[in-house]
Amino acid sequence: MARIDIGLRQARKIVNLPFAERLAFIAEGLPILLQSAQGLYTASEAVSQMPRESMLLKGHAEEEAAKILILMDIIRCPKKEVSRRIGVLMGWYYDHLARLLYAEACQWRPVDLKELRGIIDRRRVTHYVEGNMGEFIAPNDLIYRRETRLYADIEALDDGSLQWVAPSGYVGFYNPKPDAIVVAEALDAFGAFTVEGLELISSIWSEVDFKDETPAQENVRLIEATLTQLVERKMASESATTDNARDLYGRWQMPLYTLDIKAREVARSALEAEQERLLLVEMGVESEY
Repeated sequence: MARIDIGLRQARKIVNLPFAERLAFIAEGLPILLQSAQGLYTASEAVSQMPRESMLLKGHAEEEAAKILILMDIIRCPKKEVSRRIGVLMGWYYDHLARLLYAEACQWRPVDLKELRGIIDRRRVTHYVEGNMGEFIAPNDLIYRRETRLYADIEALDDGSLQWVAPSGYVGFYNPKPDAIVVAEALDAFGAFTVEGLELISSIWSEVDFKDETPAQENVRLIEATLTQLVERKMASESATTDNARDLYGRWQMPLYTLDIKAREVARSALEAEQERLLLVEMGVESEY
């Protein structure tokens, strides 16, 4: 019996759309995603006296905004490469870890794409060693924080013991608007979410295929060219401010389309070997470097 392929979770199908049709379809969806992210964030502020629920809504808002950043990387990808990479990017659209990495990447300041690749590689591992001497094996903290906000669950520790985990409501002293939303709002203010805006971004960014040796300064140059053209062509809204421009310069990360963002499994033997190495370093038997 043929599988009925209708309903939600169909974003992968935009892979098959011709360039102009795909661009117009993305332009239609970007404001919807932004409104979704903003609504969830506003709701998180309204229930701030309920820390767990507030952080859950804020995390959901951040992932909605991260979808915008993924779609914008499709637009930023060189036209000659996009057909080869768009399938992977649309897989990331539904992947929680990929969305969380896109959101977190707004905070990083790598000098070039190679350094950004190294940060991503460290952050996408399924498990890592933690503690002064690496005495604990811990799960990926991005996914762990997400899951512990959502669910009460049973957790296995690295010694094999089990424990109940109650949903976490820790917020901390500083709880700003997620960077991914800030970037999305700035792009929207400058008119980037229109068909004309996306066409302009595609034409500007298509000239550079980001490689390991591509410096972060190239990202800054392309952002400057984008903002200049959006303003000169009167695509920017009256609400666009210098703060919006500053947010894009400071938080819109280099394109991630050439990187591997899927979770990387780490063997327990490798983690135990790292624990032993860290113990020897602590004892002064082995150099950290």
